[in-house]
Amino acid sequence: MQMPQEPTPVVDSHIHWWDPGNAWMVMATQEQADELGMGDISPMVRPYLPADYRADATGAVEGYRVERVVWVMATLFDGGHVDEVRWVRAVAKDEPLLGAVIGSVDPRLSARERQESLAAQADWELFRGVRVIGELDYGSPVAGDYMRMLADAGLVYDHMGHHQTMADAARLAERHPDVPWILEHCGWPRHPDDPADVAAWREGIRALAAVPTVHCKLSGLAMAIHAFDADRQRPFLEFCLEQFGPGRCLYGSNFPVDRNYGHYDELLRMFLSVIAGLSAEEQRQVLYANAQRIYRI
Repeated sequence: MQMPQEPTPVVDSHIHWWDPGNAWMVMATQEQADELGMGDISPMVRPYLPADYRADATGAVEGYRVERVVWVMATLFDGGHVDEVRWVRAVAKDEPLLGAVIGSVDPRLSARERQESLAAQADWELFRGVRVIGELDYGSPVAGDYMRMLADAGLVYDHMGHHQTMADAARLAERHPDVPWILEHCGWPRHPDDPADVAAWREGIRALAAVPTVHCKLSGLAMAIHAFDADRQRPFLEFCLEQFGPGRCLYGSNFPVDRNYGHYDELLRMFLSVIAGLSAEEQRQVLYANAQRIYRI
């Protein structure tokens, strides 16, 4: 009798769990979302907990199984990220899906305060690095100090940003090769139907991809495209795969943000159709192995 084949493992490199009922969990307003072109965000302004993610992702596509996730902070409240990390630590302490945690340190703090903020999060064995909502000033002395702080702690930098800052970000990443750098959401092309904007985005992607320590999360495109449409997402996903190579790209769902635009199975099926031309080993890297390596899962 032939034994059933094990499902292909998946690491979802970008998810959020949150509860807007917490005073420190400040989310984007609809006006802010409109400025970013995200559409109606009201469906995501509700609690989204590990059980909700499991309901969305478990068994979404036959033959594939999400085995680990990377949880990423999301609050916009000044200083709230420390409380947010503590909250998820309590909420997900027995959650086997949780493989890595990305918190934040406000670069506007003094050097001593930045160290204290980092220490308040980094005592968790799953803590792997930080992101900065609003971005660093990549050409500033503070940015260099920030990278040295991460290097000393052995942590990664999750880069949330757009094409306008990618060249400066690439120069900073090049100066700090001891900090693994992960670009979120394919660099979030905000105007996917504007040829000039897409051309500028491509230049930014080329600049970052030229730095060998920079990786790219293939995630979040629905925030601009508003659909899990392979024809519309493919040009952006394939360009990132071409520039970074499959060895530096990671799958991410961006749930529950991208849940505004469809179901998990629709997202994963669309993604699988885009990477179908890769070799089996390349698909394994994108779906699982790269995230496992970078985030030490």
